[in-house]
Amino acid sequence: MKRLLINTMILKKLILILVVFSTMLNYAQNQEATLHFKEGESIKGYASILGGNRIEFRLSLEDEPDIWTGDIVTGVTFHGFEFERNFEYVFTKNFRRYPSLLEVLEFGEVKLFVVRSVIGGSNFVDNGIGGKFPSNYQYSKNKYYVKRDSEDYAIRLKGNFKKTIRTYFGECPGINKRIKSHEFRWATLPDLVRYYNDYCTDLD
Repeated sequence: MKRLLINTMILKKLILILVVFSTMLNYAQNQEATLHFKEGESIKGYASILGGNRIEFRLSLEDEPDIWTGDIVTGVTFHGFEFERNFEYVFTKNFRRYPSLLEVLEFGEVKLFVVRSVIGGSNFVDNGIGGKFPSNYQYSKNKYYVKRDSEDYAIRLKGNFKKTIRTYFGECPGINKRIKSHEFRWATLPDLVRYYNDYCTDLD
């Protein structure tokens, strides 16, 4: 009974660690950023993303933050990383009432967006000597969306990779060749979209 109680306490701690880790996906409030307005203007300050769909922004670290949504702004660009990270508000095909704030991975005739999430949990694993020890697991999951300027909504790419790519991007010999050689797959989708924008758009 005592061992079970200790294992339960450890399990709760592991779950708490996973929750804290997942919240770290939100950017800190002191991250340098540029807020972009629908009128075309931009202002620099410090920002974070709250709840995955709201932008908290302040002009200086001493200011109280304001909350912004897709009603007024088009998105936010975070600075201070090895490269800039851009987030834009876009309507998706499955959720058309309010725009979603998605990270932009590739620009061009086709924009590639991603929603990142970390999924984790805990369980007890047999230790091989008649007892069990707590073990946690986690993995990342990406949801990809694509959109052309001529399209009203971003479309999520999922399902059979080859069929999905052909349905949205059409026939491009270079892409088909690289799919057959397994150079292009879900894990290298940004490379595929970049290739399409550079070499395949004139074929449509």
